[in-house]
Amino acid sequence: MKRRKFISRVGAGSSLFLLGSTAVEKQNQGLPPFQYAQPTRFSEVLNQQGQFQVRLEIRTAYQVAPKEVRLEVREPGVQLNRVKAYPFANKPGRVEEANRSYTFEVGKAFPFVFAVWIDRPEPMTKVDLALNGKPLTFTLGELVEQQQLSYQEDGIQLSCNYLLDKEIGVLDPAKLGIATGQKQFSFVILADPQGGNPDTPKAHPTRMKIHNAFIWDSINRVNEVTPKPAFSLILGDIVDNQGEVAHFEAMHDYLKGIRSPVLYAIGNHETRYQAQFTPGYRMDDFNAYFSAQKAMNGMEWLLYSFDLGDWHFIVWPDPLRDSFFESHPHYFDWLEQDLEKNKDKPTLFFQHVPSHPIGIDPLINYAESVAVKRLVLGILAKHGNVKYVFSGHVHIPIKASLKTATQYEGMRMINLPAAGYRPRAFGEEEVHGGPSQGTLVVNINGTACNAYFKTVMEEVYTYPETLPEFSESKFPLWLNYKWQLETTPEIRNGDFSQGLEFWNTRYVYPEDENPSNRMEVQTFQGYQTLYLFSSKRKYHIPGQDRLPQTINHLCQTIDTGDNPFLIQLDYCLDKETARPTDRWAGGFVWLEGFQGSVKLLNLAYWVGKGNSQLSDRFTDSEEVPLLHYELPAPDERWQEAQLNWRQDYGGQGLDLSRLNRLVINLGTWHINDGNSPGFGVYFTNLKRIRDSGESQVAGDKIRTMPDEAMWRLNKYEPFVHIAGEHRYVMSTQSPNQ
Repeated sequence: MKRRKFISRVGAGSSLFLLGSTAVEKQNQGLPPFQYAQPTRFSEVLNQQGQFQVRLEIRTAYQVAPKEVRLEVREPGVQLNRVKAYPFANKPGRVEEANRSYTFEVGKAFPFVFAVWIDRPEPMTKVDLALNGKPLTFTLGELVEQQQLSYQEDGIQLSCNYLLDKEIGVLDPAKLGIATGQKQFSFVILADPQGGNPDTPKAHPTRMKIHNAFIWDSINRVNEVTPKPAFSLILGDIVDNQGEVAHFEAMHDYLKGIRSPVLYAIGNHETRYQAQFTPGYRMDDFNAYFSAQKAMNGMEWLLYSFDLGDWHFIVWPDPLRDSFFESHPHYFDWLEQDLEKNKDKPTLFFQHVPSHPIGIDPLINYAESVAVKRLVLGILAKHGNVKYVFSGHVHIPIKASLKTATQYEGMRMINLPAAGYRPRAFGEEEVHGGPSQGTLVVNINGTACNAYFKTVMEEVYTYPETLPEFSESKFPLWLNYKWQLETTPEIRNGDFSQGLEFWNTRYVYPEDENPSNRMEVQTFQGYQTLYLFSSKRKYHIPGQDRLPQTINHLCQTIDTGDNPFLIQLDYCLDKETARPTDRWAGGFVWLEGFQGSVKLLNLAYWVGKGNSQLSDRFTDSEEVPLLHYELPAPDERWQEAQLNWRQDYGGQGLDLSRLNRLVINLGTWHINDGNSPGFGVYFTNLKRIRDSGESQVAGDKIRTMPDEAMWRLNKYEPFVHIAGEHRYVMSTQSPNQ
């Protein structure tokens, strides 16, 4: 009965969007154009405190391997307010505060960034640097005139640009019509409406019409909240596709129907997928978002905060674009300063991309980097006043939202179901069997706070005030790069006689029944073994993702030392699941070699089929290719493999002589589609042995993985969108063809 009622309501109330964009165009008056203003005068570069902010980006100019750099910031003397180092994906540097000297290693792929604040700046104020002892001097006036200055010394590249803060602000709620002075009030969050005008070129009209229909009903749920919410926050992905103006215009006509002031937070669909923000200060890709925000509430900000009642609120930007935070390091400093000023107030933090683990692909790589997550969470936890962190992005079902909600350093972290987008596949039926779309209602009473989610079906689910604590020690890979893990000379517990001790695992979403990923220590044919199994997620319905799953793997890190060595292991296919061999699934031994924080070796040995998308985009470099080799498995007998990883990675033109750590990953993957029963494999007896020649399995040489056994993305159209679902296009064509 409830489903029939919902369909009837959507059919009548959402006709404007289900019929296409014609009706929208008749209403829409268009959004006023917006251009982010680049400074034309020196005074326009100064921040809101009258300081000049300089950003320094350092990387190697040519070589991929890391190189040691010594940076000295010598002048302008007493005018130098502070210098902050942001290593991002690099190891932290050594600091000598007395002479403001920083020594660190940096490679070509990931920059080391500094932010410098200068008091009482003038055009002739000099910035005097030394790069590995060689002086570099420029004036602030020169930097303003050129916008960016670049230098190269001994293979090190230094880029300098100014930082602005026009897109950062502190909001006066009264100016938006938000009632102030209240101790008791509510507000509403809508995550991921992701709608727009389905007739826009390159739009995905079917899924957009579906989103629009659900958004319409979510807005009705907002307007039914009594008393009226103080405000409504759209928590990113306001629009679908790549932030086209037509989508913002359609959503403006749509969202202005909410009967309370509306605030926007930016997500990853508000800009072009290929938007570039480094190394200069380029903001034009946000112009459509700025225009929409200004038309809705008068603001022109990406990052802002405000006070209401006893509470402080912070809206954080998450465009999820490469190098965005590396290009805007002063956002972290602003966040620190803002929380310091409000450390005695309970605080709510809003970000589009979750900072807590969700446990499915693609939410490993399709998230912010380890460095960004740790920076943000470290700042938020400093004073103990941040009570909740709300996020979107995932399109998570309600059941999964409740199960993944966690507490970290006293902060309750909740990922919200979407207001418009269909849910991703988590392998389980929804708690009530109906749509997951809806809105979150947060009730404030003095310093007390509670939240509940209300679906478009008017089902209500309350989040408990006490949430399970996230264990960083149990799942170290969420807030650590693999090169940061403890390193030992030998493989420990390679026979799994101590369970999973010394092996590092990820948080994998725990399906209640028949989990699609299994990682268990079992006794099998007289061996103590690691059993890994992956299959298609259960309960697939139209609109859910069909994205390959590679999350089911664990790892251990060993010192490479000075003497060549091989990795030896035994493996065996699970005969109940690993036949026939024509399915797109398999097991792997994935080896990653690091010199410091720079990955210089990347290769996988496959049993079954291989997947070219086995990756870590936060440490991978295009100049360090992933090579693929085949581990033969003709039957269900145990196989002994000896992996000569240095030899197998030869010919790449990379100097591996200074590698200091090797990460050994064991895992399984599945295409997450079709009718395959899954793929299982056993591993045991991993050890480091002396180099005895070539890689081999039971006397046979290990060969390059056949191309027909590799699942690859179609280079020209990696995604298709069918009724709202993501699906990769599969190709077995060689990338060279």
